[in-house]
Amino acid sequence: MNKTVIILITLLLSAAGDTFSQIPLNLKVRHRTEGDTITLTSALRSRGLLAVQTTPDPVTGKSVSIFLNDLKYYEMIPENPESLWQMILLRSPVYDKLLKSGYSYETRSAMEDMMKEYLSRAEQNNSFYIDSYLEARLYAILRKVYPVRHTDKRPGIVSLRILAEIAPDAWVGPDGTLVITTGMIAALDNETEMMALMAQEVAHFALDHHLSNYSAALALEINPALGNLIRNTRQQEMEADNCATSVLSYYGKSFSFLGSMLRNVIDYGELMGSFYLGSFPDAKSRADKYKDAIIDKSADYDKLVAPVISYNAFMAYSQSHYLLCRRLLERNIASGSATADDIVLLSQAMMNLSGSDHEDLEALALVRSVTESLQEAPPGAFRQEALLLMRLGRRGETETALDRYQEALEREEMKYSQRPGDWSEVLSYLASEKEWVARTRTR
Repeated sequence: MNKTVIILITLLLSAAGDTFSQIPLNLKVRHRTEGDTITLTSALRSRGLLAVQTTPDPVTGKSVSIFLNDLKYYEMIPENPESLWQMILLRSPVYDKLLKSGYSYETRSAMEDMMKEYLSRAEQNNSFYIDSYLEARLYAILRKVYPVRHTDKRPGIVSLRILAEIAPDAWVGPDGTLVITTGMIAALDNETEMMALMAQEVAHFALDHHLSNYSAALALEINPALGNLIRNTRQQEMEADNCATSVLSYYGKSFSFLGSMLRNVIDYGELMGSFYLGSFPDAKSRADKYKDAIIDKSADYDKLVAPVISYNAFMAYSQSHYLLCRRLLERNIASGSATADDIVLLSQAMMNLSGSDHEDLEALALVRSVTESLQEAPPGAFRQEALLLMRLGRRGETETALDRYQEALEREEMKYSQRPGDWSEVLSYLASEKEWVARTRTR
């Protein structure tokens, strides 16, 4: 057997392992005029065109093939997320491409390896936000949006990771991992907006946009990287938006939730001083397309994400995004979820935004709602109170606040010095703060 024949056989065997003659379906359809309901059991190519096959006729025992173009005479009736996405994908080019060109398993494996490397690196850098209850609630939404796996033999498992990142962002990897930032979670108002977001992002995975972007990079002689795969075109975003509206419609939700989700991302970004939303191209025009109704905030969602809001507010403050910090913490106060630390941090943000005695007095009243109402207020509350009193020129009251801060620091020192383990860094910080108190008294 010569070398050419061996290569040809190898290629044929490889192609056979990468191509299937049918894609399984389980989707009911009803004829629009005759009213008959049948079940589609598979998608296949017949005479060069995409067609679907039905369950065997009860009389003849034979299955019927219906060309895709003739499905316009039928109303599709999805009964679960699996059949919902089968309906969506039948209307897209995905199934036809899979049957005609194969599954490209080798390329998909290479893309999955890129995602594995990203996740491993993020794990090593402690980049993920861990909250098991929040994840459980988000997974409950995700499972309504998309099945755990594709139903068409493509690889990948739809899963979720929360990235500790202040910017509002979300994207899905080529392996099905949905990455949502804490900033995105804090930007949304309710679980239906989260459903819209998840559906829009997972649609990129369902529609094989990663594979398209991989091929596009190769065509431009660019070595494909994860960034290329998840950077979607405006057309791809519009396709994903359409998928999201299908999911919302299936659950009886208004398309406006997609619009309000996008508007919240825009508003949140503007509070950060960011007007470029790379993951959400044309966000404003897309949001305007879905703005029929006013979407109310959800008290339940606010309570669910209150710890995330606190976390993001702290990160916002540390990055000098005081307006965003203030907006986030006011949301926790409005939902009744604010902690004493939240209130102290809000007072600090207000102080850094203040340009008048009146605003300083508002910040002082806020922090005093902690120092005067709690038996053991956070030590930082007394520090913040002292700073505001100094700005207002109220020296006598400043001394009292510094005394209380000194006492709080000493209590903390005693507590940590008696606690098992190495608390040297904490004790060093407390000592430096006591020095700050001493220096401040002389100013």
